[in-house]
Amino acid sequence: MNSLSKTAFIACAVTLLFGCDNRPDKTLSPPEGAKWVDVIFRVPEGITLQPVELLYRSAQCKSVRYNSSNEPHDIPGYNDIERAFGVPDDDNVRRLRVAVNGGGSCQWQLNSLKVSFRIADDVPLVKGKEVIDTSYIFDFGDYGLSDGYGTGQARAFSGDRLELETDFFPMTYISHMLNKTTLKLFGGDTDCAKWSRRYQLKNTEFITIAPMFHAQKSVSIEADRKRGSGMVITYPGGDEEHVRKVNPDYQRLLLLK
Repeated sequence: MNSLSKTAFIACAVTLLFGCDNRPDKTLSPPEGAKWVDVIFRVPEGITLQPVELLYRSAQCKSVRYNSSNEPHDIPGYNDIERAFGVPDDDNVRRLRVAVNGGGSCQWQLNSLKVSFRIADDVPLVKGKEVIDTSYIFDFGDYGLSDGYGTGQARAFSGDRLELETDFFPMTYISHMLNKTTLKLFGGDTDCAKWSRRYQLKNTEFITIAPMFHAQKSVSIEADRKRGSGMVITYPGGDEEHVRKVNPDYQRLLLLK
């Protein structure tokens, strides 16, 4: 092959991988026999399910990052995608099938999958509050989503079916300093491994998430202005607890469900 032919060959290869604007081709094209994962979500009343966020990585199509000394180094390329769940069935179950082997010219591989949901806008408790998403993250490889989104440390799971059922309680956080009130779902302190909502998966083909939303069992947290330090946690029924922590007692809430 002469030098001109070699140059043309290299140019063609680069074009296939990166396209005309020197960015990687992010098209997915799962090959025959590709691995897939099915995500099943049972949506309880009062909850809105968000599109799934997918992160694919490619060893073929690199990205450049710079260290603290401003020196470049290559890392696997990334490809972030959103996918909506399918329409609900009669039991309000929604499904999404995701390719683990994304294929394409960059041979994309599923790295992380994030499922998010929140308290629905038509729930009366939402009025006047900033609503925050609750998420599960599932990692299929390294270089995953760097921000845990409050899900906690990943715990390993090996098996074809992962089934998750978590009790969630509406939690209102009142910030007098910021003059802001936020609302989110509380399913245990995710700093505790047993309540973490992040998983490192191996050979998993089915993920089923069935949250239980206790809409009438609301808990609130605010600064203890009377004592000048700590927090006041008000549990369903009106009982107050004065503490130096920022999360309710999840076991106590579970006894009230």
